[in-house]
Order: sequence, then structure tokens, then C-alpha cells
Amino acid sequence: MGFLMFTARVHDLCRQKSNIQYKLLKISRKLRDLQQYAAMVGNGNISIGDILGSPGSMMGRSMAYIGYAHNMALQYMQQNAPMMQMMYQQQMGGAMQNPQQMQNYIMRTLYIQGREQAAQEEQKNLKVEEGKLAQEQETLKTLLDEITAELQEAKKARDEDIKMMAPKYTANA
Repeated sequence: MGFLMFTARVHDLCRQKSNIQYKLLKISRKLRDLQQYAAMVGNGNISIGDILGSPGSMMGRSMAYIGYAHNMALQYMQQNAPMMQMMYQQQMGGAMQNPQQMQNYIMRTLYIQGREQAAQEEQKNLKVEEGKLAQEQETLKTLLDEITAELQEAKKARDEDIKMMAPKYTANA
């Protein structure tokens, strides 16, 4: 009877071990994809080519980030442009030689600053997510080690039970 219980336990532990290994593989892939995406965001300028070269699991997030970064940069630019223009006029004494060129420069500078702020926010979010995945990965590795140890013990107990059940023939006749 012990043999059947140990066999069932070994089967169950093998299934659990396989499931945990699969989860670890998924987390490892997700971490790798997240790190590639973080490198792309950290680079600053994301192009369509970068998105097409990014991992498939991050394609939607990359597209959403581009839209978010653009909108945040526009909002930052619109909020700070009047103050920046007024500051430049005061510094120049009100006599600007090429006001349109100065306006374009101010807008471009503010837009870049807004994109940088969006990138910093996204990098903070990525660090938090990466930390959660790393913690989950560590928990699963610990659980896998425990299951592996229990599996070895269950196999050993099953094998001992099989030896005890084996018929013992003697040569006395």
C-alpha cells in the first residue's frame, strides 16, 4: 500500500516541479524582454525600427509608451513655453533678432525635456516591475529546491518499499 502512495506522491511532485519550471521559464523570458525594453526607453529616442526590433511581448507597451511620451512632452511644452518665452525676452531686453527661430528653439527644448521626464517615469515603473518579477522568480526557485528535495525522498521511500515487497525465495528444499 505504501508503494502506491509513494508512487502517487512522486507523480504529483513531478507535476509540481514541471509547472514551477515552466513558470520560471516564463518569468525569465519576461525579465529579459523587460530589460530589453528598459534599455530601449533608457536610450531616449524610440523609433518605429526600435519597436519592430523589440520583443513581441513588449510591442503593445512600446506603442503605448510612445504615445504617452509624446502627449506628456506636448503638455510639458505647452505649460512651460509662455514662461520660457517671457524669460528669454527679459534676458534679451525685448529685442530679439529672430523671434520665430527663438520660439522653435524653446519649443524643441521643452519637448525634449518633457520626453526625458516621461522616460524617467517609465524607467521607475520598469524597476518596480522588474523587482516584483525577480522576487517572484526567487520564491519559485526556493519552492523548486524544496520540491526537488522532497521528490528525492519520496523516490527513495518508494524504492525501499518496492524492495521490502519483493518476494524472498530461499534455497531450502
